[in-house]
Amino acid sequence: MDDWSKQLFDAVGSAVQDFTQQLSADTERWLDSLAEQLAIASDGLVQTTDQWAEQVQEAIDPEIDRIVDEISHVVGPFRVTINAEINYVADELNDILGPLVTGLSGVDQWFEEVSGPFNSTVEPLLQNYPACVGCRNFCGQSYGGNTLVCAMHPFGPEEERQCPDWESVWPQPTDQ
Repeated sequence: MDDWSKQLFDAVGSAVQDFTQQLSADTERWLDSLAEQLAIASDGLVQTTDQWAEQVQEAIDPEIDRIVDEISHVVGPFRVTINAEINYVADELNDILGPLVTGLSGVDQWFEEVSGPFNSTVEPLLQNYPACVGCRNFCGQSYGGNTLVCAMHPFGPEEERQCPDWESVWPQPTDQ
């Protein structure tokens, strides 16, 4: 009794194993075939898409050229008008700002003339040269770490409170 059940069990097991192998082989062949068909179909699709894109481009290019020409034709007069307006505004700004810019270019010279006496009065005090306060000859610039007081007395006057070459930076009645 045990033999026939074992034989049955072995026969069913063998049948299942054969069926599984056959199913696996069939599935692999089917998948290979499907992959080949998909590759052929995708190549065809790519070729068709390329042809379609070329046809669309050939069909659209003349229309795009026509639209660009129309836009250029329509915009052209506006461009000329806008350029004329820009030139007009630039000329107007030049007329308005030109004198102002010319006036401002002299401001730095005016400021130097106005502030010169003030600087010649304050800087000697700050640099500890009291004899040079208000003197037009005072330089006060530093060169190589040494202060040039003036051309006549490069290191400052000998007397601390008086300088024999002192000249007022402020306009004198006889200067005018």
